[in-house]
Amino acid sequence: MQCLHHVADGPAFRRNENQTRQRETKHYDVLTMSVPETDFNREKQWWDAKAEKEDRDSADEAINRALRWREIERHLQGVTTVLDVGAATGAFSIPLAKRGFAVTHLDFSLAMLKIARERANDAANIQFVEGNSADLRRFADRSFDLVLNMDGAISFCGSEARGAIRETCRVARQTVILTVSHRAQMIASWTSSSLFKTGKLVPAVEAMLSRGEWHQDQFPDNEALTEGLTQNYLGSLKAFTPGELQSALENCGMKVLRCSGLGSLAALCTPEAIQRAVNDEVVFKEFLSRCEQFDRDILPDGPGTRQRAGLIAVARRLD
Repeated sequence: MQCLHHVADGPAFRRNENQTRQRETKHYDVLTMSVPETDFNREKQWWDAKAEKEDRDSADEAINRALRWREIERHLQGVTTVLDVGAATGAFSIPLAKRGFAVTHLDFSLAMLKIARERANDAANIQFVEGNSADLRRFADRSFDLVLNMDGAISFCGSEARGAIRETCRVARQTVILTVSHRAQMIASWTSSSLFKTGKLVPAVEAMLSRGEWHQDQFPDNEALTEGLTQNYLGSLKAFTPGELQSALENCGMKVLRCSGLGSLAALCTPEAIQRAVNDEVVFKEFLSRCEQFDRDILPDGPGTRQRAGLIAVARRLD
């Protein structure tokens, strides 16, 4: 019989021990460590590189976009002026301008703005502005009846995300509609990517779970998670829980009318089922209605869609 210490000292044991050490994750105190500041120049380059693909919906992106339109339609009564922050290539700003609203389309990606201007086709009611969601100082307080700040314009401000929310509320005269990354969805995404690409749970998973934060340069393993993405990069990110987002809006003097997951039912369905719904106009409309019912009555704090920002809030000024 072979003795235990002979097994422990043998080459097979040492090989297994080395593999175990490679999978071990260095411990970081993510609750106390600071997150690197957002490099907005780097972010601009990243968004410029994504511009051509901005409107190519995959998976449940079409669900997310259509649900946002339904919410916007509910809040257009009495609206004359609209600011669309992070308006990208004009998916919402241009149709609103063509319907007669006075729209200011703001984005900090020059490539996005170029595409949007071409698509606007000389629409008379739209103004294009280069600017950052976290800094709207060019606009006076309460400048716009309705302010939209959706998809990545808040969450991808990273360390400045809460400032972007404050700025959104500051320039709104009546109503704000915003979407941000849902922390629950991001935790699942980070966990899956971590296990698939590294075989372990990297520190970024804990950072997202504990604080809802991500920065490309925060941990050495982060580079592995972004391999294969646009420019092998993922911008600085702040994901919110519904409670966090509601609190942030209330601290800005807003009355929150809605704060919930957006399209969580779609996230729980198979990709094949989503594709069938998207491809049939009648089924698509009915599916959207079921998504709204699910978000309202079944799982209001649900994680939202897998693609695009899955946490939506609607708020109005108290005064």
